[in-house]
Amino acid sequence: MKSAITARSVASWLDAESGFRALAARVDRLVALQARLAGACPGIPLTVISLDGDTLTLMTPGAAWAGRLRQMVPSLLALVREDCGQVSRIRIVPQRRVVGPARRAGVPRTALPPQALADFEQLMSDVEGPALKQALANLIRRHRRGR
Repeated sequence: MKSAITARSVASWLDAESGFRALAARVDRLVALQARLAGACPGIPLTVISLDGDTLTLMTPGAAWAGRLRQMVPSLLALVREDCGQVSRIRIVPQRRVVGPARRAGVPRTALPPQALADFEQLMSDVEGPALKQALANLIRRHRRGR
């Protein structure tokens, strides 16, 4: 019972606080815009991020979705203006990918023995295809440089 009374007193205090009322009104406006856009663009993942001045910022999961939404900006702008007349620009931001843990460096390869390089040179002189000759020459050059 005491927690219900405490919860009510906290809620009444927050309602009396002007800063909280302004924040709550802003959140309600953003949630309403999110719902309106989600209804107008079913299946398109977008999130309303902010409404600063006359610019509404939307976030999408990637660049492809951002490109698709940028094509729809005129119709989205008309839709948003019905609820929020001060919006004159929609900014679409693709979500940045979270970089995972750094990949471990691979195990260094052991150098080819000189006899193997000599065998590749012999093979290069015996083959007739220019593409294969060039590939063998590149392989030999890379392995000689690596020593």
